[in-house]
Amino acid sequence: MHTLVLYIARNKEFLVTSLVVMISLLFLGYFKENSQVSPALQGLIVGIAVFLVIPLLYCKIVLERPLSHLGFQRGNPWSGIGGSVLALGLALGALFVLWNFTPLLEGYRLPVVVEERFLFFVLYEIFLNGLFLFLFEVFFRGMVLLLWLRDFGIWGVFFQALVFTGILYLSGDMSNGINPQTLPMLLFAPFAGLIAYQSRSLWYSFGASWFFVLLVDALVLILR
Repeated sequence: MHTLVLYIARNKEFLVTSLVVMISLLFLGYFKENSQVSPALQGLIVGIAVFLVIPLLYCKIVLERPLSHLGFQRGNPWSGIGGSVLALGLALGALFVLWNFTPLLEGYRLPVVVEERFLFFVLYEIFLNGLFLFLFEVFFRGMVLLLWLRDFGIWGVFFQALVFTGILYLSGDMSNGINPQTLPMLLFAPFAGLIAYQSRSLWYSFGASWFFVLLVDALVLILR
């Protein structure tokens, strides 16, 4: 009993952060939509609350830590930029294999208006994709990797990718196998984690993730 109490006292922050992360993911995974409210609006509100507001408040108010602990800092630009270039090259190589030798991307589609109007394509990539990718970076690379799993070293990179896969599964996104619409983000999750881990900053992993999804969407429009 004394050993257990001592362990809890020494690892209180890790255990509390674990609880916050798990409750957030379970809430998101089992959230039931209200039929009287737009699903898109509900998804936006819940996403901002879980992926952005909770990490910021938890870090700043509960832990009383600066937001740099979530990756809101300049970090190491050499690791960030160099890692992003390397990660993009490797991810594009993996995308080439998936595109040409598997059917996983056959169902990947953009909204019709985005495919037909260049202006809407630009707005879609900057605002919609940009917003959701930023939310994912704050939670999975910031809250999960840099704050919660910071003492796990490189293993935290792979674990945060598994956590991201898990939330897709819990939300029903993978109920019929891998969803082509989320495959690019799923593919880049370990690379984004590695960039954030090496640079200790979200900005490089966010920029690389956004650029990778932009490339995928552009290739879909050009090659199909």
